[in-house]
Amino acid sequence: MRYDLVFEGGGAKGMAFVGAVAELLKAGHTHDRLLGTSAGAITATLLAAGYTVDEMNAALMEQEDGKPVFSGFMGRPEDFTDTEIDQGGMLALLKNLDLSLLPNFLEDSMDRKVVRALARGGKSRHLVALVERGGWFAARRFLTWMGGKLDAGKRADGTPRNYSGLSLKQLFDATGVDLSMVASDTTDGRLLVLNHRTAPDCPVVYAVRMSMSIPLVWDEVTWQREWGAYRGRDIAGHGVVDGGMLSNFPLELFISAETKVTNVMGPKQNTPVLGLMIDESLEVPGAGAGTAAKQPGALAEFALVTRIGRLIDTATTAHDKRVIEDHGELIVRLPAKGYGTTEFDMSEARRNALVEAARRATRAWLATAPRTVSPMSFGPGAPATKASRRADAIALDLLD
Repeated sequence: MRYDLVFEGGGAKGMAFVGAVAELLKAGHTHDRLLGTSAGAITATLLAAGYTVDEMNAALMEQEDGKPVFSGFMGRPEDFTDTEIDQGGMLALLKNLDLSLLPNFLEDSMDRKVVRALARGGKSRHLVALVERGGWFAARRFLTWMGGKLDAGKRADGTPRNYSGLSLKQLFDATGVDLSMVASDTTDGRLLVLNHRTAPDCPVVYAVRMSMSIPLVWDEVTWQREWGAYRGRDIAGHGVVDGGMLSNFPLELFISAETKVTNVMGPKQNTPVLGLMIDESLEVPGAGAGTAAKQPGALAEFALVTRIGRLIDTATTAHDKRVIEDHGELIVRLPAKGYGTTEFDMSEARRNALVEAARRATRAWLATAPRTVSPMSFGPGAPATKASRRADAIALDLLD
């Protein structure tokens, strides 16, 4: 059976998707449209590029200097330019701290020296990056890794992939796979659904980068003019971050048959919708203790950021939860209790336990799927229900 697959966001916990996809393919199923947020966008993109389960497993196991390659995603901020410092918020903040005993020209000079010293420091440069770029870490190494994955291996016809330099439209033309990723435009306060219809000129690697950019953790992405318009709107210069800010699990975008929604997501097919959701309430057998909470440099695990994350979740995921409650039969819940969003350096044993738990959960769902999901559940002409009308309203609100 072909499924329209939705992959939830979840940072490092998204490694569970490899186990879920492995079980779906093993059972003879495949995908039609793909939709992902954050970590889900990475998985969806690799699937669109034709990655096999073995290739995804190899990516999971990849190491650099004896550590998981993913730990490098929490990168050291890149050097700051003089212009960035002189026009930045950190210097403006210090200028507002008026030192009445110093003449203005001495105070201005001292402020600049302080900010430049902080920008050159070890931990302190992260603080400057947070203020000036919106994130504690740099994601340059993620871009390099993602680009390498899109170029690695071969297509089904035996030719090299060479997808890293493609736009979303070019990737669609090369693969025929309908791929969408969710991001958040912080300048306009709007959800962005990035695909070959809405943002044809946007580079694939940057679409993934924007979708996975957890606020305060990674530096914000600025939409470049050469990436073209989004749904006909000029958004050059807009700040873009993780899609989970506005919808971490947008199942409703595949459920809804409203014209405004299908104009963005593509026409409805006689294809069932299946969501792969990371469930932090479900235990992972054999997981052992994690390390994320012990890493003082992992800003996402700081108490302040955890509180901010909970406020964001409460404010922005209520609509996702309503759809989850209405359409629970369309969702595979992948266990992830005790795993950190930024636990990219998790041990091999913990990673294997997470993937295996996802395999078991997917097998259990597939054992009942033929009795609970009709291929025509949300196909053309399917009768409207209270739940489907609610999904329509939420999807329309997201795309407004």
